[in-house]
Amino acid sequence: MSVHLGGLDQDFKALTSFAFWRTKDMRDFTNKLATPVNMIFGDSGAHSARTMGIHLTLEDYAAWCQKWDTQLTLYANLDVIGGPEATWRNQKELELVHGLEPIPVFHTGDPWEWLERYLDEGYTYIALGKLLGNPVNEVLPWIAKAFKIADGRAVFHGFGMTVWRALREFPFYSVDSSTWGSGFRFGVIKLFDPANGSWTNLMMRDRDALLKHRELVRAHHISPMSLATRATYNRTDATVLAAVAWRRAEEYIRARHGPITIPPGPHNPVTRGGPRQAPPGLHLYLAEATTTNLYRAAAGIQAARQEASTS
Repeated sequence: MSVHLGGLDQDFKALTSFAFWRTKDMRDFTNKLATPVNMIFGDSGAHSARTMGIHLTLEDYAAWCQKWDTQLTLYANLDVIGGPEATWRNQKELELVHGLEPIPVFHTGDPWEWLERYLDEGYTYIALGKLLGNPVNEVLPWIAKAFKIADGRAVFHGFGMTVWRALREFPFYSVDSSTWGSGFRFGVIKLFDPANGSWTNLMMRDRDALLKHRELVRAHHISPMSLATRATYNRTDATVLAAVAWRRAEEYIRARHGPITIPPGPHNPVTRGGPRQAPPGLHLYLAEATTTNLYRAAAGIQAARQEASTS
């Protein structure tokens, strides 16, 4: 596979959860992003809400999706982990009562007949949930079975799916990552090298390691010195590096699997029966609870684009 990998040619993509974003002005947020074109995935954040003791209602979530329909590229069902029937009811209520077109969610542990039911009903873009927390040697066979059942009938979004082996092996239409921010949160720098399709992990302020991999760091449009010492550390640069690394990885996987398109059907959560377009995947959304880090990531990617266009 021979391809130029800069990770900068796609729209900026972010996942925003209702649990964290329900009081934010999504129009103001998208208008302030430095990137001119953006794809925003609206998730209910139901699992996070339960762990934090936040009560979410279907009516409030529906109102949020309706209010910010123009800003949201797509939005997910308000799913119930361990409750496939309740998840199905929420899907239908959002559609039939509230006039919405959410992407349905099927979880690990749910009986396989529920996935078949979604497929038989004509859903051609389905999210796979509750992937996190499962051992890799258990979740990979489960994903393989889901892809086999849906072969030719639907494509998948993987919630929190950034297991590199899974991304290389399975042609997801989209995934999201909350681990992209581990560098500026926990001090672990993850660099993506498209030459061999692998990751290099460094610790923040490890001067020797940063100098050893300085060319790879610079390929992420960041100066190694901005991460090398406490005195020179720049959190914005760390955020930009993390965003660009995952953009480069996204482009690598897209080239590996080729264009992935949503099959035609009566339910398309991206086009929603209108003139919207559903561009071929893979699409990797950066999941984040704060606007600040997404503003920094988008500004950094836009600056990197401009730098690349003049070099």
